[in-house]
Amino acid sequence: MKTDYWKRLAGAARRAPNPPAEVPFGFETRVLAEWRAQRGAEESVPWARLLRGGLVCAGLIMLLSLAVNYQALREREPGSVAITDSVLRMTMLP
Repeated sequence: MKTDYWKRLAGAARRAPNPPAEVPFGFETRVLAEWRAQRGAEESVPWARLLRGGLVCAGLIMLLSLAVNYQALREREPGSVAITDSVLRMTMLP
């Protein structure tokens, strides 16, 4: 029963006309115009600009803290992270 569907589908695919080799004139322009219109509609969400600004601020704070602590991060001993982590875990235990 299923093979009958597959045979019909394969036959319909053989009879289908070939797609055009080139994109019609002006198609790219229409696609870009539609894309820009949809992008403008998505940006109309009132809190989208706030979230984007928050992400930028968080990234700048992260880069600033990395720049301030860069020398300390370079000079630390390889095992100091494990020691610090174990001390933090011990202080957080009840």
